[in-house]
Amino acid sequence: MNGLAVLQSTAWYPPYSLGGTEVYLEGLTAALADLGVVSTVLAPRHADAPLEYEHAGVRVETYPVNESPTREEFKFGRPHEGFETFRAHLRRRRSAIYHQHSWTRGCGPHHLRAARELGMRTVLTVHVPGVTCLRGTMIKFGASPCDGYVEAKECGACWAESRGLPQPIAKAVARLPLAIGQCARRRHSRFATALSARWLGAEQLKRIAEMIVHADRVVAVCQWLYEALAINGVPTDKLTLSRQGLSKADLGALKSVDAMRSSRESPLRLLFMGRWDPVKGVDVVVRALRLLSQDASVRLTICAVPAPAGEDAYERKVRALAASDRRIVIRDPVARKDLAATLAEHDALVIPSTGLETGPLTALEAQAAGLFVLGSRRGGIAELVNEADGAGALVEAADVTAWAQAITRLAALHAQGRLNLPGRAVRTMAAAAAEMAQLYGAL
Repeated sequence: MNGLAVLQSTAWYPPYSLGGTEVYLEGLTAALADLGVVSTVLAPRHADAPLEYEHAGVRVETYPVNESPTREEFKFGRPHEGFETFRAHLRRRRSAIYHQHSWTRGCGPHHLRAARELGMRTVLTVHVPGVTCLRGTMIKFGASPCDGYVEAKECGACWAESRGLPQPIAKAVARLPLAIGQCARRRHSRFATALSARWLGAEQLKRIAEMIVHADRVVAVCQWLYEALAINGVPTDKLTLSRQGLSKADLGALKSVDAMRSSRESPLRLLFMGRWDPVKGVDVVVRALRLLSQDASVRLTICAVPAPAGEDAYERKVRALAASDRRIVIRDPVARKDLAATLAEHDALVIPSTGLETGPLTALEAQAAGLFVLGSRRGGIAELVNEADGAGALVEAADVTAWAQAITRLAALHAQGRLNLPGRAVRTMAAAAAEMAQLYGAL
């Protein structure tokens, strides 16, 4: 693989943004370098970022994306401003393999198509439900997991319901002729947006069809996502399952957790790491803890990534819920350099997501560090947590009573000294990189 060049395209990248996909891609580029694959990262330019920079030994090139969609984008589906700069980056590296990791306005269908039009070999890794789900959660009408099959009327209705329409009205709106929805999409009002529900569902189908045409390979990072892509027509000879893994650097740090761990004596110390977002479900754990008596020997630490400006209603709601309970502590997000030390201070990681996760990496990190994992029985969490090994348990998502009962059982195990878990072997980014290198070679 020596000398093989790959252009890794993503909507966000460190140090200006740090989420699950960014951690994955940072680890992937490092592991690919060990195999002789040279990666260059291409990403929209953050407000504080230079035109080009180096991060963790990898060259990062950026291009401009206007903050708000223009009239031409909104009405006619044209690319964002600065797209020609993106295309110029592709032309300079057209001999490289193009590997896209996002499906957003700043790095999405237009970008994948541009690489294909320049004759580049293309790979798309799907990290989030939004490729198939308008709602972005894979939870049908907010009630039950969806298989991901895209149908214009049904998906449009589900999306409209998520925007506040009563379900019967949402379904009625989604049955309106496509022409009405297309016309409504061009108006800037809440009512017009609701009328575009069916059109949005049809556009989702169109984008999936274009994805199939423009991607030589499509990579799913979990089994349920693989199945959702397959049911929507991605051919099995294009579709690859390649799960996430932990980087060499993270694994090295996490091996030290047992030696760093503070007293395992009561109380049971729970940890949440995620975003302030309803789909992450931390309010469920807060409510569950409040159901327990005040003398219950349990503590919860919330280390959450702030929501974007103007979208902090959920954070404010959870903070208000937690304010009167001294057992709940809210801290800043955990920096990567502090991950091992933070895990060493806790006994169990809670992952109460209400939507379908494609990972999360936090589950692997906790397992590697020897923490018990208590997670929702949904999506990628259910794929990663094996209840039979005694190091994790699954709870019905959004069921506050079930979570309270699960926490009570966990506290009892902790009091009996049965949560003294060793770190476990987990999938590595080296394994994921080996799969990607093989895929690149086949192209």
